[in-house]
Amino acid sequence: MKSIRYALGAIAVAISLQSHACSVFLRDNMQLPLNTADVGNSDRLSLTRHYLTAREWTTEGASAEVDAAAFETERNPKELAALRGKNVKAFLVQLGLDKEKIHVYERVIELSGGKVDPDNKWQIGVKFVPICPPSGCQNLCNSPKLQGVASYAVTADTPGPAPGSNRFACGDNREPAKVRILETEVWTARTEEKKLTLIGNDGSGNRKPLADICYRVTTSAQEYIGVTDDQGRTERMQLLGPERTKIEMKVEVDRYPVSDDD
Repeated sequence: MKSIRYALGAIAVAISLQSHACSVFLRDNMQLPLNTADVGNSDRLSLTRHYLTAREWTTEGASAEVDAAAFETERNPKELAALRGKNVKAFLVQLGLDKEKIHVYERVIELSGGKVDPDNKWQIGVKFVPICPPSGCQNLCNSPKLQGVASYAVTADTPGPAPGSNRFACGDNREPAKVRILETEVWTARTEEKKLTLIGNDGSGNRKPLADICYRVTTSAQEYIGVTDDQGRTERMQLLGPERTKIEMKVEVDRYPVSDDD
């Protein structure tokens, strides 16, 4: 990540269209306590939000792929993986998803040198994908701010969002004339209301709160646009978790140049 950083708590979800035109999906990754099969309340809330979004993509609704796994060191890992998959499928059916549209895959995660691979630490993954009508899902690729659009394929049929459709304005005379928009995503561990403090490096390399910075913070349900106060704080907002929270900041090019530090 470039020079601007911020303070925020963190955990798990990721946001995946089976069409070649673009990629549309919503994904939840869950790390469960060892040897347990029940999904926690925060993960259930995230699954619910993503299902309610995914079912509106097309009139045909959505399907779900469930990756149910267990570490080889957990008790009876094959049976545990199967039980986890069964529990998640039952919850999705309870939400209203047709059981025929839920595909469960079970596996055992092997450890490397007795350690869990940080990139393979989730025992459950749920991916919602749209069920496309005969005409295809190209319209999803062209819908600005549609939750779940992970990538665009620019073709005559799927040109992507109109230029400038994702821009935002703070409506404040402190917006810089020479703008650079910096953006990043973080894992939000749990749903909570809080102010964020945006902290970064200025042109002299000094680390300090980013005062009077135009920002946009986007969750799966809402976006917040404003200007930080003199201590780099945003307005109070509801951050949803566990899921990705997107933060975009408009900064003055000369005042906050991009550097290569992580």
